[in-house]
Amino acid sequence: MSEDAGAGKRGHSALEEHMGFFYIGDEPAGDGVDVAIVAAGGEIDFAVSPQLRERLAAHVDAGRRRLLLDLSTVTFIDSTAIGVLMGAEMRVRELDGGSLALVCGDENRRVLRILEIAGIDSLIDVYDSRDEAISALAAAG
Repeated sequence: MSEDAGAGKRGHSALEEHMGFFYIGDEPAGDGVDVAIVAAGGEIDFAVSPQLRERLAAHVDAGRRRLLLDLSTVTFIDSTAIGVLMGAEMRVRELDGGSLALVCGDENRRVLRILEIAGIDSLIDVYDSRDEAISALAAAG
């Protein structure tokens, strides 16, 4: 469910979809930057993973070759969401030179640990900040 009236709540854009303790939204990358940014927060589990999958797939289907998923405010991620990340990585790699990057800073040790245990950090680049991820994606060309 989209909430245009929710613009500005918790500092996120009007494109957010609020679902209990989960939100997802597209955010601008800045002028001249060809990176699609998706920000998610709260708990990403089996109930909301389809929304994340659809959001990422929409960018891939639109031909966006560089995706950044910001997990900075995610508090939990389960195996279903890990599967969504793996599927998105595989799909974006099918695009010529496509790349997916994750943002999850050291302050979010719980989610970083889950990514490490699942082996995601060895398959998808994980960065401490958006600026670092955007720079790396832009350099990858």
